[in-house]
Amino acid sequence: MIVLAPLIILSALGVIFAKKPVHSCLSFLLTLFGLAALFLELSAPFIAVMQILVYAGAILVIFMFVIVLFQDAYLAIEEYKASVRRGWLLFAGILFSATLFLLGKELLGKDLAAIDAKGNIEYGTVQAIAKTLYVDFFFPFEAVALLFLVAIVGSLYIGKKVK
Repeated sequence: MIVLAPLIILSALGVIFAKKPVHSCLSFLLTLFGLAALFLELSAPFIAVMQILVYAGAILVIFMFVIVLFQDAYLAIEEYKASVRRGWLLFAGILFSATLFLLGKELLGKDLAAIDAKGNIEYGTVQAIAKTLYVDFFFPFEAVALLFLVAIVGSLYIGKKVK
């Protein structure tokens, strides 16, 4: 974990500070692989595999399609200077700090690797994720699936060419 943390942080900074969009995508790929390795170290193999398949496999391919589609758009964007009001920046910083504080306060006394009576770690396994999705959070899971379906149909409708 000591080796992975700096690798993930540096590759995430590479996503932000890379000059070319393709280099940002490659840094993002390295970040996703680092996160998958971190999930493996946390005894969550299913989440690690899903990290690679869904994010590195599917989402990154979509990002590359967008980069290819708008390959010259970043040149037009560079003509405009970014401006940020200090009040909004301060507000965002306070909101981010409050979120980190509340998350840390919530996670402070929790045992994330819940161990059952047999000594098995139940955190991150396929069974634990399936129970959480299909038993504990069935309605929100189905609501998100319906939301994705509506988004796909909407994007197909918008992307349809009129002849």
